[in-house]
Amino acid sequence: MNHNFKQMKINRHPLIWVSHIISSYLSDGILSNNAILSFSKYKYLPRSYFDIRTNFSIPQSQLDTSFLLSALMDLEEGEELAFQSDVYDRGNKYHIPLIDFGVKDGRALENSIIEFSKYWNMSFSLFNSGRSFHAYGNRLLNNQEWIQFMGSLLLINVPGGPKIIDDRWIGHRIMAGYAALRWSKNSNQYKKFPTHSGYMSQNGFLNHIEEN
Repeated sequence: MNHNFKQMKINRHPLIWVSHIISSYLSDGILSNNAILSFSKYKYLPRSYFDIRTNFSIPQSQLDTSFLLSALMDLEEGEELAFQSDVYDRGNKYHIPLIDFGVKDGRALENSIIEFSKYWNMSFSLFNSGRSFHAYGNRLLNNQEWIQFMGSLLLINVPGGPKIIDDRWIGHRIMAGYAALRWSKNSNQYKKFPTHSGYMSQNGFLNHIEEN
């Protein structure tokens, strides 16, 4: 198993951002202490229609560093851990908006995300995944809003321009009914753990952190 935990900067891992979002909704009474978070284990299959995953869930109260390290240790050879967008509570299904960008060009992202953030009245926490950027929105969506959100992501790509959004990722995620982003680095397919690198909003990049 490829457990290079020394390469993981836990204080800049997506776990921290997701914990912050869930805590804010708990404080506002929108989510209860019984809210359920979703995860999966998978092996990357390039250019495939199939997205084979083992799904599992945890109570929101268990989302901490101990959970993350335990889940990473349980991965099989070449298997990765993913956080899923779907959150369940009191018979309702919500989504934390997730984005898998197709580029690692910060300027291209900044130019494209301003109008998108304004349209959705949403800001995003940005993570460098090694090959591209991942983003996590700052508010929950209901299931119908999430479908519209995923469809609107495709409109960011313009003919003749850079492929800002990974459209194959969009296809897999809409077919599955939830979005998912990697939280591990347990195979040679990926270069690093996702690491926080700043924020995006209708104002562009905020508090951008330069990578070491």
